[in-house]
Amino acid sequence: MKNAFLRIGSTCALLFAGSAMFAATINPITVTLPYAVTVGSTTLPSGEYEMTSFEMGGEQFFVVHGDRTPVVTLRAERVEGDSDKTLVVLSKDGDKWHFDKLTVAGEGEAFVFTNAK
Repeated sequence: MKNAFLRIGSTCALLFAGSAMFAATINPITVTLPYAVTVGSTTLPSGEYEMTSFEMGGEQFFVVHGDRTPVVTLRAERVEGDSDKTLVVLSKDGDKWHFDKLTVAGEGEAFVFTNAK
């Protein structure tokens, strides 16, 4: 599935990210944001984005970029997770959406974004 699937709860959205294979770092995944998402002082408009990951100094980072949008970098903390799908979870704070969590299909791990607001 190339595009993301959306499931809305009262304050969060789950996005299924397609075509993800995971090893030491995460291969690029495609995510379709249904809302504008704020990261720090940058707002990414709704649309399709690619997420890639890298490790530096023992920390995990994710880069989110689109064709005509600013690039944002998210710092993440690795936590346990169990999912049969790769999901990006958004949370809503007031009227703004933020990246919250990424779960990795079949890997038993997830990432909580620590600088997403």
